[in-house]
Amino acid sequence: MDPPPSQQNVPTPQSAHTSPLHDEDCAFCQIITAYPIVSPLESSQTLSEALNPEKLHPPAFVLLSTEHVVAFLDIFPLVRGHVLLCPRRHAEKVGDMTSREGMEIGRILPLISRAVVRATMPDIPHAEVDYNIVQNNGPGAAQVVPHTHFHIVPRYPFESTYTPYTTPKRKPPPQGIQATAILFGRGQRHYRDDDDAEGLIKVMRKEVAEEWRREFGGGNVSVSDRSDAVEEGQSGRTSGSSEAQQEGAGASSATRI
Repeated sequence: MDPPPSQQNVPTPQSAHTSPLHDEDCAFCQIITAYPIVSPLESSQTLSEALNPEKLHPPAFVLLSTEHVVAFLDIFPLVRGHVLLCPRRHAEKVGDMTSREGMEIGRILPLISRAVVRATMPDIPHAEVDYNIVQNNGPGAAQVVPHTHFHIVPRYPFESTYTPYTTPKRKPPPQGIQATAILFGRGQRHYRDDDDAEGLIKVMRKEVAEEWRREFGGGNVSVSDRSDAVEEGQSGRTSGSSEAQQEGAGASSATRI
């Protein structure tokens, strides 16, 4: 059957079906291809060896490297602990991602956010901590690297010299241009302090591992596969089929990275 006239000769979007796996000219693809897929639940030593910053110059401090997503410290951060999360495959804009990639980003983003703010501001409860999640598409929207990425930007208490060893005190929020910059996840950037980053990334990986265990368990199967299995199990219970219940329960026990 021919499609309705309104659907004939509609060009296929140049997105997931035509984008290359990696672009050799893309700065983020260079990071992604340099580092292997590795479970965040591996030992600190294993992660340090697999994600050694010195594999690249300038160094890359990789927080997470899974089958579908990669996270690393921004080389020109707005603040200490500024992290970028992106799909492993080269996709220039959000609309160029596959639904599977979007799902993986959606599952990992809350986990990474909690881990980042707990690593950078450990004595502030998540309910009280502030941070930006920023995502830009295209040069006109302030996207600098043409590879889809999400910024996780911790926002330390205003007017404070916060360190993990002091108790920050909140001050009145800034006004005017400074307030607007913070609102949109902007501000003055500085080159990353690599000496500090070396220690910070280890703390962040530890927090990611804790969040991962809490969220997904401790096995070796995919986040999305685990979710699919849980949904199948729930569907089986709804249908009243004991066989479907058993299959769903068996499938939902697996977790792949």
